[in-house]
Amino acid sequence: MFAKRIVTVLATLLAIPGLGACGSAAAETRRDEPAAIAPVPASGARAVGRDLQAAVPAAAAPRNVPAAFPLPPGSRVTSLSDPESGASFVLSAPDPEAVLSFYRRELARGAFTLVADRAASETTSLAFREAQGWAGTIFATTHRVTVAVKRA
Repeated sequence: MFAKRIVTVLATLLAIPGLGACGSAAAETRRDEPAAIAPVPASGARAVGRDLQAAVPAAAAPRNVPAAFPLPPGSRVTSLSDPESGASFVLSAPDPEAVLSFYRRELARGAFTLVADRAASETTSLAFREAQGWAGTIFATTHRVTVAVKRA
């Protein structure tokens, strides 16, 4: 009976993508490797000045965000998910306080409305929206910042 439970648990873990042996080693390496964000020009979109360090090709930058969405100078992405519905990425640089300060200032200057700014012990979150139907959150800890921007 005990052996059957172990086999069931093991089969379940192997069936979940990323936990079993089904993942590609190249994809796993690429996902965890730090990358600097470089601007990606969008056709017909307003150009946004971004002073960024290019350490990898521009394809590593989030593409499915509004053209007016600013990125902090010197941004470094350590994780990126970029489906058509929006992007989610983790910034390991600049430091979280600088990123939060940047977004508090720049979102208000652009097409975005800051709808929430909450702080708890060792975490801060910002929520924002845009008139064209985009919404997002910025979640910061003492070590990193996670940004999620989605079409509402």
